[in-house]
Amino acid sequence: MDIVKVCPELGIVMDVDSGLIAETRDDIVMVDFNPVKSEIEKLEKLAKAFENSLDPRNPPLKSYPGREGIYSIGGIFQGLFFGFWITMGVALMVILLLAAIYPNLLQ
Repeated sequence: MDIVKVCPELGIVMDVDSGLIAETRDDIVMVDFNPVKSEIEKLEKLAKAFENSLDPRNPPLKSYPGREGIYSIGGIFQGLFFGFWITMGVALMVILLLAAIYPNLLQ
């Protein structure tokens, strides 16, 4: 809602959208909520993207087409990665334990 001051001395303004000319009043405050509305729409879009990220079948917000299921693939690779390193750590501890118990196995 844009307003143009036609005659500031007399307090006459015109609404750009409707073309209505009216007198300004000191007891009425007009606030433009269009910037607030656009920010709320951006926040709603980000909140919806965050909610969709909890379901692994949905694509990320800013991604290329055909990226559905990327979260589930990432979850599989994450499990494989950490499983591999945890298994390597356990195997190293078992080898060190066996080397401490049976030192003649190393010769």
